[in-house]
Amino acid sequence: MYRYKKIMVVLNLDDHDENLIQNAGILSKMAKSEEIHFVYVSDTFDIPEEIKKIYPQIASPVEVAVEERMKQSVEQHFKGHENSKLIFQPLEGPLLGLLISYTKKQDIDLLIVGHQAGDSAASKALSEKLARKAFCSVMIVPKGARALIEKILVPVDFSDHSLNALDVGSAFAKAAGLDHIYILNTYRVPAGHHKTGKSYEEFTNIMLENAKSKLSASLAKVDLKSIGIKPFFIKSNDVVKGIQQFSENMDTDLVVVGARGRSGDIAAILLGSITEGLIRKLDRPLLAVKKKGEGLNILEAITSE
Repeated sequence: MYRYKKIMVVLNLDDHDENLIQNAGILSKMAKSEEIHFVYVSDTFDIPEEIKKIYPQIASPVEVAVEERMKQSVEQHFKGHENSKLIFQPLEGPLLGLLISYTKKQDIDLLIVGHQAGDSAASKALSEKLARKAFCSVMIVPKGARALIEKILVPVDFSDHSLNALDVGSAFAKAAGLDHIYILNTYRVPAGHHKTGKSYEEFTNIMLENAKSKLSASLAKVDLKSIGIKPFFIKSNDVVKGIQQFSENMDTDLVVVGARGRSGDIAAILLGSITEGLIRKLDRPLLAVKKKGEGLNILEAITSE
């Protein structure tokens, strides 16, 4: 958990903040975080002059009231590392651009953001864009998700990015006092398997044994920090659905995936679509792990949709 010294939490000033603040508290304890930045973004804090005349009691700076409300919520729900410095920052302007630029300016290691699982397209779109464009790792917390880390799932495709996720997942497990993590690989039988002269069943077994061999080779490259693993392999043509169903069946508390930078190659784009698909479908926290600086460049991140 060495890498999450600076955590940023995007508050909404609604009842979802409790989930976000509680999760931030858990992670700050695990990482012994130095700073927790609680951020709220508004289009504008300006009050029209005609409203000020009618209601002079609200003529004081709105930012002050917003910051006070943030502090009250954090005081009520934050049970984190006692030495973490708590920073409260109301921001005014375009939401996505400000969040991206803040993570860069403040050298944030982990961004925590929430969304309404299953029904809010706007909030999920924001989560997807942040996971894609942020310069740091992003944790997406659906509304109602429990603030608990006892079962961790790491889906792997044997890429370097999924090995990075394994490194983080095992670090989380160690910090949480767990003795194992779940590892999941989804594989499929190629459409042209019949050209090899093998039956569908025979080729299914070939693909399974190949996945097991790749996992063994991959694990040799990762420091699991003495954390045990429980590997699973499932055959599925829909990777997102396979991970979602497995996570629900095992009742995991956190899913950790390796997110690539926007390098432009096909594999990176495909992994991005899987991560974004999980953001849309999962009803539990998802951590998209990045090496810091792997987001878009700052100008593109702010101006692109």
